[in-house]
Amino acid sequence: IYIVDSAGGQVFRLVEECAGDATSYCTSSVNSAGPGSVISVLGSLSVSDNDFTVAETGGIPDQFGLFFYGPNQISLPWGDGIRCVGGGIFRLGPAAMTDNFGNYTRPVDFTQPPADAGPGEITGGVTWNFQFWYRDPAGPGGSGFNSSDAIAVTFCP
Repeated sequence: IYIVDSAGGQVFRLVEECAGDATSYCTSSVNSAGPGSVISVLGSLSVSDNDFTVAETGGIPDQFGLFFYGPNQISLPWGDGIRCVGGGIFRLGPAAMTDNFGNYTRPVDFTQPPADAGPGEITGGVTWNFQFWYRDPAGPGGSGFNSSDAIAVTFCP
């Protein structure tokens, strides 16, 4: 909606405030370092702001991990944990090392693949589910890997 000030000659545009949402779901499994890995989001949920970051805490220190996302929520045994994200899955690669506390953050650039085009495109009004996969060589189940809980994020324009 535009408002025109005919006396002052100015044009104003009303812009809807971002009404995005981020909701955690799925349960994190214990790992060799403690109670398990938890995912969260930082920054704006507005695609046009392009300052969205996914964060993970409670993973295994100094191990490889990566974030991935997909359109569906599922619950399947996977490694020493549960895979909570289903459908066509997109990696936010490359894989990187967690820090010496087992934490990792990754900015998501909405202008770069896979977030900018095709089936993995992240747009306003769409909900994507995010999860973190990480190596856990000494994990309680012996599979060598585990995963965080998951978070459903509804983005706004």
